[in-house]
Amino acid sequence: MNMTAEGYRSLLAGIGDSSETTYVIGHKNPDSDSVGSAMAFAYLLRALGMEAEAAVCGAVNNETRYVLDLFGLQAPDILENAEGRRIALVDHSSYAQAVPGAEKATITAVLDHHGMGDIADGSLFWIRCAPVGATASLVFLTYMECVVAIPADMARVMLMGILSDTRGMARNVSTLDRVAYDALVEIAQIPGLDTLYGSMAGALASYGEMDDLAIFMSDYKEYSAGGKRFGVAVANAMGEEEVRRMAQRMEALMEEVLAERDIDMLFVIVNNKGSDESENMMYMMAFGDGAEELLEMLYHNGDGDHFYVFKENLSRKTSVVPAIIEGMCQGDVSADTF
Repeated sequence: MNMTAEGYRSLLAGIGDSSETTYVIGHKNPDSDSVGSAMAFAYLLRALGMEAEAAVCGAVNNETRYVLDLFGLQAPDILENAEGRRIALVDHSSYAQAVPGAEKATITAVLDHHGMGDIADGSLFWIRCAPVGATASLVFLTYMECVVAIPADMARVMLMGILSDTRGMARNVSTLDRVAYDALVEIAQIPGLDTLYGSMAGALASYGEMDDLAIFMSDYKEYSAGGKRFGVAVANAMGEEEVRRMAQRMEALMEEVLAERDIDMLFVIVNNKGSDESENMMYMMAFGDGAEELLEMLYHNGDGDHFYVFKENLSRKTSVVPAIIEGMCQGDVSADTF
């Protein structure tokens, strides 16, 4: 083994503990990138001789469940509280999005492709953050640096994360994402790869027997900026008419959620997961003191019925949240995480 690989392995050595398990875990309301990254990074740590186990903060969504079932894989177990444990965080770096008890856990590592959050308190831990399309691409890079062979099942869960967060390699795709995707496709050998993302998107927009509040909270995240807290929920539907109906259903819950979460503003995005890109791709709504005025200032495209309609799907991470924060702070940005 070359000295470079030895060096990278030595940097990771501090994550492990021969007598205690490190739980690798993504954010609340786990999505495909957070789950796939946790599974693949935990495998890497074990391959390097460490005690590590992937975990999730709650039930995985329908998209992730679909892919794991397709590949015959089990979802990680739910870790309800991390107090007193060793944890490695993937796909987030703020306590607001972390597993309960994270403030009283030992954080050993962070891999993330969002803005750095408030877990950076001066403690020393292994960290990798970069502006790429998916955290899974950063996990792939770590495998390459440490010269650890990637088995087919781990290639598949990393591909799951990359496809999900880049919308089928169509949005926010960096050079690393492309390199990772091409390499993982060769290892994974997935039949019907060309149709996989379409099936994933269909599964994500199919909420089964979930009630409207469960749908609302299934992809909900909170942020802080300028001394205020706000939440952004994302829901999905197939086709223009269903997007409009879903937007109406989510709007009906906004006052209740705002009061229950004790936040200042609340925003909801409803994406069109249908294949007809000539239709309106996204609806957005706002609730709370000054929230709708903020959206009007940012986008100037309200339809007069509390909906803001877009001809494209805007990324919550790279477009919507940064714009809201900039509008709230008027250039003085201080946020937990994007």
